[in-house]
Amino acid sequence: MSDYKFLMESRLSPEQYGVLSLMSQLAAEQGLNLYLVGGAVRDLTYGQQVVRDLDFAVEGNPQKILRHLGSGGSAQPAETGSRLSIGEPPPLAVEYQRYDARLNSADLRFTNGVRAELAMCREEVYAKPGQRPEVHPAMIFDDLKRRDLSVNAMAVSLHPNSRGLLLDPTNGAADIERRELRALHSRSFSEDPWRIYRLLRLGLRLGFKPEERTKTWLATALENRVWERLEPEQQGRELRATLQEQNPSRVIKLLARQKLLVGLDAKLSSTRIPYEGFARIRAAVHDVPGADPFLLNFHVLTEKLSRAHKIRLAKKAICESKATQSVLSLDHDAKKLAKALGSSKASLPSQVYALLSPQPLPLLLFLRANSPSAKIQSRIKNYLFKYSQARTRLPRAELQALGVKPGPAFEKILERVFVEQLDGIIKTHQQLVKRLRELAGIKEPPAKPAAAKARAAGRRKPGEPPAGPAGVTMKPPTKVPPSEKKKSQTNR
Repeated sequence: MSDYKFLMESRLSPEQYGVLSLMSQLAAEQGLNLYLVGGAVRDLTYGQQVVRDLDFAVEGNPQKILRHLGSGGSAQPAETGSRLSIGEPPPLAVEYQRYDARLNSADLRFTNGVRAELAMCREEVYAKPGQRPEVHPAMIFDDLKRRDLSVNAMAVSLHPNSRGLLLDPTNGAADIERRELRALHSRSFSEDPWRIYRLLRLGLRLGFKPEERTKTWLATALENRVWERLEPEQQGRELRATLQEQNPSRVIKLLARQKLLVGLDAKLSSTRIPYEGFARIRAAVHDVPGADPFLLNFHVLTEKLSRAHKIRLAKKAICESKATQSVLSLDHDAKKLAKALGSSKASLPSQVYALLSPQPLPLLLFLRANSPSAKIQSRIKNYLFKYSQARTRLPRAELQALGVKPGPAFEKILERVFVEQLDGIIKTHQQLVKRLRELAGIKEPPAKPAAAKARAAGRRKPGEPPAGPAGVTMKPPTKVPPSEKKKSQTNR
């Protein structure tokens, strides 16, 4: 049996673990049982190196937790495991929250870039296949049994008294070991056609195959064209999930072959999709920590559509007005930035940094993926991997050691030094310390006296007797006149 407490600490990114710790703390303070569920538990069990979005389920009302995560508010995780003990973690806040009142669930994005979902444990009762189910509060085992696939029907307790305990009522861990995807009942796809898309997408990503009965149920659902009953909200969620895949072109090509793309959007199914664009985006983001290709992939998917259709799809898949505006203006903003970046006004590294640091990361990655200019490519690469890294090594400790207290003047000195380091004016540590003193108005320490310097260096002044044993001064050698030297040589 896997040690899920260890897996969460070691496999989740520091940012994800910070969110998990915060959510655990808030649930415990409210007396609620909170669980990590779904894809994160599946990926931890399967041994995936990268765990995607975090899904949390709570027995009770999620609002008791959500009200402490209001947009613009902040909270600090009290539980700091080994992944959070290096330095003080910054306070976490939710910068985006989309709430579904019917399901009592919320999509969250934290200021550290982590995406998560918090939902009430529920059971769903379908009056008719394809219609919206009735939703009732439930306990965790009922919630797991109503899910789509056994590999997604596992949970790990986050309660302080049972932290790390795996709940697996449908034996999903065994299906992971067999690399199979198993639907939980024969009505699975007819009740919720969205499950067809999730099964196909997950099968491609993990290399899993549907087990035999699931394959039969899937074929029946496709024959009955149940995917035509997808609601716009489900279409948007699936488009969003597909575009967040590492290789979305594979998924979209599969859906096109199965004639399922029309179930997500009729216009997409009749438009030529520039699949080569997805490969460029994947190459541009793969070595950039924290890069989210979603908006860039959306741009590729809708590249051949009219602006009206782009706006319609953006409302369905992106939802956020700020992100929608950003993706719709990518081409215009990229041309403007490329012109400035290729000019003489960006000839110095400090000028490149000043130009690029205010820009959103998706815009930089878009330009990196699509600009044919080697100069622009080089300047973006230097900014992402050289200048930004140099920023993290600002000499704060050295400046504080000189007696300068943190504050506006402190930051101004660091900014000046950073610019001069980028432009090669400051190259050595000795030059750095000297410049810090100059900018802080601190005089150089007085030089040591010449005699003291000489003794410290193991040298002596002209005419000074050599040093002997401790406490003993040696006499200088007696000078012999030249006439005496000749007599001595004659006698020999």
